[in-house]
Amino acid sequence: MKPMLKVQFLRKPARTDKGENSDILVGFIIKGHAGFADHGEDIVCAGASAIAQSALLGLQDLYGDRVYFRREPGFLEVHMDVEDAAKTECRTIMRVLELGLLSISQAYIRHIDITYENL
Repeated sequence: MKPMLKVQFLRKPARTDKGENSDILVGFIIKGHAGFADHGEDIVCAGASAIAQSALLGLQDLYGDRVYFRREPGFLEVHMDVEDAAKTECRTIMRVLELGLLSISQAYIRHIDITYENL
């Protein structure tokens, strides 16, 4: 079986800052390698990594050290409190991350797998 990039979005039910009840993305875990091409030439890994790293930078810019993350080669985990995650700015960043990764997964279906876990 070919290597595959695994993306897991973590969600929790919450009330948004607009007063709506919704499942809120409170984090994500990305691990593995897409296996689309050799190391350093893999556009699937590079694209997913760029989107995920940009999302992390945006979250850190807004919430500083309230954003938990762990980064290792081939692994990125990001979590935040549901109170922060329910804010419009955070939901926007997480939605852009989700849309970007879903777009990559549709174009390279054999190389990226996206799942959701309800916490």
